[in-house]
Amino acid sequence: MLVKNKSFYMLLDVGEIIISFVLAIFLRYRVVQGRMISDAWFGCILMIFVYVLVVLFYQPPKPLMKRNNWEELQIVLAANLYMALLLAMILYLNRAGTLFPRSVYIVFFVSNTILMYIGRFNLKKVLRAYYKKSGNRKKLLICANRENLVAAIDKFVHSFLFEYEVIAVVEVGKKGNREEIRIHQIEQGIRGERIVLSGENLKDFLKHQVIDEALLCLPYSTREEVNRFIVRLETMGIETHVAVDTYDHQEKAIERLGAYRVLTYSPRIFEPTELFIKRVMDVVGGIVGSLVTVLLCLVIVPAIHLESPGPAIFKQVRIGRNGRRFCIYKFRSMYMDAEERKKELMKKNEMKGLMFKIKDDPRITKVGKFLRKTSLDEFPQFFNVLKGDMSLVGTRPPTEDEFLQYEEHHKRRLSLKPGITGLWQVSGRSDIHDFEEVVSLDLEYIDKWSIWLDIRLLIQTVYVVLFHRGAS
Repeated sequence: MLVKNKSFYMLLDVGEIIISFVLAIFLRYRVVQGRMISDAWFGCILMIFVYVLVVLFYQPPKPLMKRNNWEELQIVLAANLYMALLLAMILYLNRAGTLFPRSVYIVFFVSNTILMYIGRFNLKKVLRAYYKKSGNRKKLLICANRENLVAAIDKFVHSFLFEYEVIAVVEVGKKGNREEIRIHQIEQGIRGERIVLSGENLKDFLKHQVIDEALLCLPYSTREEVNRFIVRLETMGIETHVAVDTYDHQEKAIERLGAYRVLTYSPRIFEPTELFIKRVMDVVGGIVGSLVTVLLCLVIVPAIHLESPGPAIFKQVRIGRNGRRFCIYKFRSMYMDAEERKKELMKKNEMKGLMFKIKDDPRITKVGKFLRKTSLDEFPQFFNVLKGDMSLVGTRPPTEDEFLQYEEHHKRRLSLKPGITGLWQVSGRSDIHDFEEVVSLDLEYIDKWSIWLDIRLLIQTVYVVLFHRGAS
C-alpha cells in the first residue's frame, strides 16, 4: 500500500517545502516580525498549493520504488522546475511579484531540491527495511498453467515486487479431459525458501491460508475456467489480478502489477489513501484508549483477582485480516476453567452456526458480568489496535475453532482488519442468534465501508455502551 500511495510521500515533501521556505526567509531577513509573519505564512501556503498542483498533473514515468538515484534526481529537478514556472505565472497574474525578493525564491528552490532528493532517498531506504519483514508484505498466490508456470514465476522475480511475498504457486494442468491442480507451497526454512507440494485440495488451502491477493496467469485455460477461479477468490474476499494475456489481447488493462498488465477483480477495492487515513485514526484512538486502559487497570485488575485468582488479562488466538493469527487481549470476565467447561455447555448453545453463546453463562464471574455489561472488558484491545492487528472499527475476529469450520463465503468477512466495534456490535448483538446474520452484517460493513461510516459507528458505539444496549 505504501509504495502505491502517492499521498504517503507527499506529506514528506510538504514538510520539506515548509522547512525550505522558512530557511529562505530566515537567511534573507534574519528576523521575521510584524507584517512579515503574515506574508511568510501566505508565501508558505502558496508554495504548498503550487506543489500540489504540480503533483496532480506531473506523472513520473516510474513509481517511487522503481526509480534509481539518477532518475529520482531528474524527477525532483523536474518537479521543482514546474513549481518555479507555475509560481512565476501565478505571481505575474496576481501582480504579487514583489512580495519577496528573488533571492528568497532562489534559496527556496535550491534548498527544496536538495531536501526533497534526500527525503525521497531516505524514504526508499525506510520502505525497503519495512518490507524486509515478512509480516509487512502482502501474501500473494500465483496461479499459472503448467505450460507457462516457469515463465510466470520468472516474470514475477524480475518485477522486483518486494512489497509482496509469494506463499504458493497453483499449477493448473490437464489430465485427460479433467482439470488437475497442484499446489506448490513456499515455506521459509533455516537455509532460505523451499518449495513443498501441498497435500490439501484447493478449496481447503484457500480457506485456511493467509492470502491477500492472487495473480492469475492462465492463457491456456478457457474463459469459463478462469471465471470460476475469479468467482471463488472473490467469494473469499481475495483481491484478484488477471494478467491481460490470460484473455484475448483486445482486453484493456486497468492496472500494472510489476511487469504484468492486469485486470483487477475484487468485491471491493479499497483506496490506499483511505486505508492510510483509517490507520492514522487507529493509531490516535489506540494511544488514547491504551492510556485509559492503564488507568482502568488500577481498579479492574484487583477486582478480578479478589473474585477469581489468575491472570487479569485474558489472551486468546484470534483470526485477523485474510487469515492472519494474532493474540487478542481482554480483561478476564470468566473463571480460569472456562474453556474446559465450554464442552459441557455446547448443547445449550443459543447461536445457530459457528459461534457460541448462552444466556446467564455460569462461567462468567460477578465482576465479569459488570465488565461485559459496560463493555469495559474490551478496553485492552486498544493495544491490539496500536500493534496493527485490529482496527477501531471492523468485523468480529473469529476464534481458531470457528475459522477452521468456515465455508468459502465466510472468509470474505476477513478481508478487512477486525475491529473493537462494528456494524454487528451496534446492531444489538444480544438479539442476534444466527451466525449467518453476523456474517451478513460484516459483509454489509465491508461493502459500504468509508471513513465516514467508521466515524458514524464509533459515535453509535458510545451510545450503545452508555445505554447498555446490545451488550452481553
